[in-house]
Amino acid sequence: MNYKSGESELYHKGTLYLDSLKCFTKRKAHKENYNLWILEGVLKGITDIIKVFDSNGRILFFNEAGCKFYKKTKDEVKGKKCFEILNMKENCKNCGLEEALRTKKLIRIERYFPEYNKFMDCTYNPVMDNLGKVAFIVEQQKDITKKKILANTIRESEERYRKIINLSPEAIIITVDNKIVLANHKACNLVGTDYDKIIGENIYKYISKEFIKTAHKRMKQILEGKKSKSISDYKIVRYGNTLIDVEISASYLMYKGSPAIQAIIRNISDMKRRLNEASKLQRKYIEDVSPIPEKLQLESLYMPAKTVSGDFFRLYKVNEDLILGIIGDVSGKGITAALNVLAFFVLFREAILTSCDPLEIVKILNKKIADYLSDNHCIAACCFSLDFKKNEARVAGAGISQFMFQKSNCNPQEFIVKGPFLGMFQDAVFDENVISFKEGDRFYFPTDGLDFIFNDNEIRKNYLKSHTLTEFITYLKAKLNDIINETGALKDDSTIIALEIK
Repeated sequence: MNYKSGESELYHKGTLYLDSLKCFTKRKAHKENYNLWILEGVLKGITDIIKVFDSNGRILFFNEAGCKFYKKTKDEVKGKKCFEILNMKENCKNCGLEEALRTKKLIRIERYFPEYNKFMDCTYNPVMDNLGKVAFIVEQQKDITKKKILANTIRESEERYRKIINLSPEAIIITVDNKIVLANHKACNLVGTDYDKIIGENIYKYISKEFIKTAHKRMKQILEGKKSKSISDYKIVRYGNTLIDVEISASYLMYKGSPAIQAIIRNISDMKRRLNEASKLQRKYIEDVSPIPEKLQLESLYMPAKTVSGDFFRLYKVNEDLILGIIGDVSGKGITAALNVLAFFVLFREAILTSCDPLEIVKILNKKIADYLSDNHCIAACCFSLDFKKNEARVAGAGISQFMFQKSNCNPQEFIVKGPFLGMFQDAVFDENVISFKEGDRFYFPTDGLDFIFNDNEIRKNYLKSHTLTEFITYLKAKLNDIINETGALKDDSTIIALEIK
C-alpha cells in the first residue's frame, strides 16, 4: 500500500469515527432530554416545591409549583443561588442547603418565609456520585401554613381551656388511653402532686385497688357508648398512700382527635363520714333477727344504693303468738331519708300501741305521716301480722303492693294488695289480704329495688322451690354484686324479708 492510499483509508476511518461519535452524542443528548422530559412530567403533578441544586449551590431545576410560588420562570432561576431569587444578598442563617452540602446528609428544617407569609417544611437530600462527592441537592418544600395555624389555634385554645378549668372549684382531669393528658390545679392538689408529675401518668395509679376493676369497666362503657355524665363513687390514692373518698362525674369527649374521658372529681370524704355515721345509726333500727325464732325463721337482704338507704324493715313481738312487721321505702336518699326513716319508726311504735291490725295501722300512719315528713317526700310500705294461734297472716299494702306466698314444696304465688303511698291522701283506701299458713310455708316481702324477682321464672319456679331461705338470700346478694360490678352501682335500694313458718 502506498502512502496516499494509507492516508485515504485513515481519513475514511476517522470520518466514520467522528460520525459515530456524533450519532452517539446525539443519542445520549436525546436520552438525557427524554429523561429530563420524563422527570419534568413526573414533577409537574407534585404540589410540593421541588428544587435541584448543583454542588456549588446553584439552581439546576425548578418544578412548576416552585415557579408559581416564587413567581419566577425556569430561565429566571436557572444558575442562581437560592437567596438571589428572594432578592437577598447572602444565604439565610442556618441554611439547610449549605448544611446538606457540608455534611452530605439529609437535612430537614422548618422555615418561615415572611415575603410570602408562609411556613414551609424544607427537606434537603444530597445525591452522591460514584466518587462519593455531592453531585447535586434535591430540595423539597411543603407548605405547612394551615397545619401550623391550626396547631397554634389548638395550642391557644388548650391554653385558654386550661386557664378556665383552673378556675373551677372542682378537680378536673382528661385521660386518653388511660393516660392523664390534662389536669387543673385542683386535681393536682387533690392527689398531692405537681402538674408536671401527673401529666402522662396512668389514671389507675391514683385509683384504690379495690375499685380498679370497676373503674376499668365503667371507662370502657363510657368510651364505647360515648356516654356523658356517668357518676360513681371511688376511693383514690393521694401522695403518701392516703385514701380519700371522691365522686367522679365522667363524660366522653374528643381531645386532639382522640377519644377521651373528662372526669370532674369532688372530694366527698367529709360527707361520706357523716353518711357512714347516719348509716350506723340507721342500721341499729334494722333488726334482722327473728323475734320468735322457735316459730319463725327470718332471713333478710339490705343493700343500699348509696351509703344511707331509704329502705327499712322491722319485726315486733306483740306476744308469744303474734308478730307485727313492716317493710318500706322512703323517697329520697342520704341523711334526709335516714331521718325520715327514724321518724317513721317512732310513728309505727305509736300506731301498734293503738292497734295490732295491719290495715288499721296503715290508716293511722297515713293520717299522721304528712305532718312529720319534709315536703315532696312520701313513704311506700307493706304492713303484715303473723298470728301463730290462728295460723293466719294479714297483709296491708300502702305503695308496696306485691309480695309472694309459697306453700311448702310448691312454687310461690304473687299477691297484690292495693293502696296509695302513705301521706298522699288523707282519706285513702287500703287493701288487706288474709292468708292461712302452716309449717314450711314462706312469705317474701321485697321493696321495689328487687321487683325483678316477680318476673324471674328461674327464681320463682325453680330456685325458691329447691333452696333454703339462706341459699336464696346468698343468691340474691351475688346477683346484686354482679350488677354493681357491671354497671357501677345499684339503681335503687334493695331490701327483702324472707320468712319461713316453723
